[in-house]
Amino acid sequence: MSNIKILSDKLTNKIAAGEVVQRPASLVKELVENSLDAGASEIIVRIKNGGKTLCEITDDGQGMDKDDLLLAFERYATSKISTVQDLSNIRSLGFRGEALASIAAVAKVDAISTKKDTDTGHILRIRGGKFLDVKPAPPKPGTQISVRNIFYNVPARRKFLKSKNVEFRHIVKIMRKFSLIHPDIRFKLVHNGREVFNLKSENLKNRIVHLFSSEYKDNLIRIDSARGSWELSGYLGNLNLVRARRKGQQFLYVNGRSITDKYMSHAILSGYSSLVSRGEFPFYCLQLRIPPEEVDVNVHPSKMEVKFTYRKKLYRFIKDTIKQSVSSLKEDLPDFGSFSPQEYYSEPKVSKGEQKQARQQEQSGQNQKQDTNQFTQPNKKIDRQHPQKRQKESKQTDIPMHFTHKVDSQKWTERAERFSKKREQGQQTEQESYQPDVKVFQVHKKYIISQIESGIVIIDQHVAHERVLFEEALKAMKKGGGSAQQLLFPQVVELSVDDYSVLLDILPYLEKMGFRAKKFGKNTVAVEAVPAGMRIGDEGKAMKKIIDHYREYGTKETDIQEKVAAAYSCKAAIKAGDPLEEEEMRNLVDRLFATENPLYCPHGRPVIVNLTLKELDKRFERTG
Repeated sequence: MSNIKILSDKLTNKIAAGEVVQRPASLVKELVENSLDAGASEIIVRIKNGGKTLCEITDDGQGMDKDDLLLAFERYATSKISTVQDLSNIRSLGFRGEALASIAAVAKVDAISTKKDTDTGHILRIRGGKFLDVKPAPPKPGTQISVRNIFYNVPARRKFLKSKNVEFRHIVKIMRKFSLIHPDIRFKLVHNGREVFNLKSENLKNRIVHLFSSEYKDNLIRIDSARGSWELSGYLGNLNLVRARRKGQQFLYVNGRSITDKYMSHAILSGYSSLVSRGEFPFYCLQLRIPPEEVDVNVHPSKMEVKFTYRKKLYRFIKDTIKQSVSSLKEDLPDFGSFSPQEYYSEPKVSKGEQKQARQQEQSGQNQKQDTNQFTQPNKKIDRQHPQKRQKESKQTDIPMHFTHKVDSQKWTERAERFSKKREQGQQTEQESYQPDVKVFQVHKKYIISQIESGIVIIDQHVAHERVLFEEALKAMKKGGGSAQQLLFPQVVELSVDDYSVLLDILPYLEKMGFRAKKFGKNTVAVEAVPAGMRIGDEGKAMKKIIDHYREYGTKETDIQEKVAAAYSCKAAIKAGDPLEEEEMRNLVDRLFATENPLYCPHGRPVIVNLTLKELDKRFERTG
């Protein structure tokens, strides 16, 4: 008897479902693609509990009669191709004829459809791949497919689904992709009875604004370029729309199909050349139209990846088009509002004229500053022979701690004093080997270097400050609330649907750190307060960067409080490239060694590198 057996249709459908249906967003994608191929002008998507309980897609397309409705759920049944030659000339989104059968195999499905120009509708019920019945239904042009309890008969798959909020954000991501490439079609998304968005037929620019925020309206660059039979059209974001560590706002389509292609994405980023740095991603929504025979879309189970016949030539075409379109941006650089100490932890910058005047006064031996708006300290001599005395005197000296807030300056000074006392009592450890009476230097506005007993120590100023802020934020959350400063006028922050969903998840923890925000309309919040010491003016950008960071690292941590604290500290810390005065560096080092774990940042990056005398001697080939 043969050991090899032909699998049953029921089993093969479940296996196929593992490739086609990975989560609720996958089945929404397949069903919306069917609606678009059917010529729908309006598509309504209703979901419950992130799609785990219900995904219902309703359209006003061509519809199906009874026979087609039954055949549509058979495996490899389709109306979109019929010959082998059709595979090289695919113009529809779907073509394999396996999606509906795969979906029906792992869920409870009700399909209602009425063929256009007929007066008879039908409803088909399927449970776990088993056809129950097909009955007449009231005629309503188009098709409605309801999918309930996905993976109800495959518990091993269902338990791997994420929370309803995470699954909801995946569906929003899919719907956004369809909405952008089809701005002429009306899209409506409803979650748990709440309308997420209701988009009317409009042009692409207005569709982008409605899906994201009004901020995009004046920051888009139109693209229309052609080379032979190739066309590239859509919008690029200028540098005001660059998001650090955010890869979710880049949309590339080939002949109306959303794709993921690292090679073509690199062509777009290369077009921006030196305008964006590593780890920064500009917004773009681009449609590439090429002859269907020059692209193979049948290379990926979900049809998200494609192969191009003239890959290198297309790369050059895209790169050249982008480079030419953004060339004017070099003449008009935006205000990034980055989290530098001057932006968030100091008073406004003085003018160049005032700085020049201050330098002239200092050179002439004058010790007092004329402009009270300058963030400088009285010219007092510091006693470097008595570090403890210097620490005490710093309480009475208005030292320009750009990245520290005045509310906690005394606390950090006291902690530094305790550190100094430990040193005097001989309780020095490896991480407390820093000598406060030794000079410190900043190298390339990035690293702090100082002498220690065994050699030299090199500190990364960004991750050092990140560690300080991280532990401070955690303590604030554990205590039930950190210090907050009230805004005179609340700042209204408009977010995208998925950013707003993320904010709702982390807002309770942000409030413990000092943020205060209330709902202010659809996907909009009003920020009423920020953590004490944070400079007022860019709360919207601050919150968006925290959301971006949380989205990137949120799945890599186990404690949600640590995730939020890490996101806040990374975006609020001083950056590489920020110049620091000697006293600022000393203060940062003192605060770092007062933390519980000064050796690593919240993401595991090293904060301190020790270079011993033995290593230095070895480098210089010294023997004694």
